[in-house]
Amino acid sequence: MEMMPDEDFNMLAVLQSLDILDESESRTLTEKLRASPEQESEVAALETAISAIAYTAPPVPVAPDLKNRLFQRIAELPPTAESVNSKPIVTSPTENNTRSLIVRSNDVKWKPYGVPGISIGKLYIDKKKREITCLMRLEPGGIFPLHRHAGSEEVLVLEGDLIVEGEVCHQGDYIRSVPGSTHSSLTEGGCLLLMKTSTDNEMLV
Repeated sequence: MEMMPDEDFNMLAVLQSLDILDESESRTLTEKLRASPEQESEVAALETAISAIAYTAPPVPVAPDLKNRLFQRIAELPPTAESVNSKPIVTSPTENNTRSLIVRSNDVKWKPYGVPGISIGKLYIDKKKREITCLMRLEPGGIFPLHRHAGSEEVLVLEGDLIVEGEVCHQGDYIRSVPGSTHSSLTEGGCLLLMKTSTDNEMLV
């Protein structure tokens, strides 16, 4: 059934008061108000009445435990695909992560390195990458022979002094050697090193 002109205006006025007019309807209402300016007061009165409705509703008391029950319900909801993809999943070692390797200092087994005055304590060997992480101790006056690095080598001085390529390194200093490089090192007062290096290094002497 086709609306009468006044019914059409009334419907547009209600939609305007609710702020849900689309662009076409808004143009139509503007044209009607331009043709009948006296109707603007009707639209204003309707907007005032509708905005007052919310304040006439009686207050509803909120249950004291509503907040806790709401949070509990949210916690029980299964994760969505979006939330799984947007945040990393933290799993415990008993699920599908390998437990961290912890080597206690008292459990390090020191062995002679094959060079006088040098001993080694193995921490971890990566057989796939052919790398070893270890502690190395040089006695005062110890000399590590000339060698070639098969891969990158990283050394952190934990105690004492280490002389590498004429540079004296002390506690906290870090040395990184690139694959194919060669050098020897020595210590005057002795040192303790943390080292990660290739198991394929080549001794040149």
